[in-house]
Amino acid sequence: MAMTGLQTVLDNIRPSFEYNVLHVEKFLIGKGLDMGCGNCPLLRGDCFHVDQAPQPIAAEQVGQGWVIRADAVKFDPGYKVDYVFSSHMVEDLPTKQAMIDCLNGWVELLNPEGHIVLLIPNMQAGLYPTVAEGGNPSHRIDVGAPFISEIEPCLKGLELVQIDTIPHNKSCTLDVVFKKI
Repeated sequence: MAMTGLQTVLDNIRPSFEYNVLHVEKFLIGKGLDMGCGNCPLLRGDCFHVDQAPQPIAAEQVGQGWVIRADAVKFDPGYKVDYVFSSHMVEDLPTKQAMIDCLNGWVELLNPEGHIVLLIPNMQAGLYPTVAEGGNPSHRIDVGAPFISEIEPCLKGLELVQIDTIPHNKSCTLDVVFKKI
């Protein structure tokens, strides 16, 4: 499988990624973790980028020392952070329960009133192909606003503070922000 090149990311992936980030950037203040950064890491201040198999292209964008090879679901930096950010990763987890467990684990990494900020494909709104429709082959869970409503009661110590603010005519991504309570 061919790796995506830096110029492809800069020209084709990063513009829509940054557009989506604009809708959540007020929650990305302070020290953070970008979980499952892939080839398009978050470019914000004091943020470490965690990926089980980070692409070299991530380090090209943020610097070698800012990318950590680790399981983003289980990673613990040994200190608390102000936010945990994840773009198009949690839908790759094997089950709904695995996603709930992941989010409940991430809340433990947060400072009081810290945020978990998710960008996920908006499958349930029909803006992105579902698993059954043959969308991204790494996706295992059909996600969207109804799915978030379904799992929210299972999340411990989190309050939903923002959902679905990205205009549908501009993006197939759903923003979801939880605050640690």
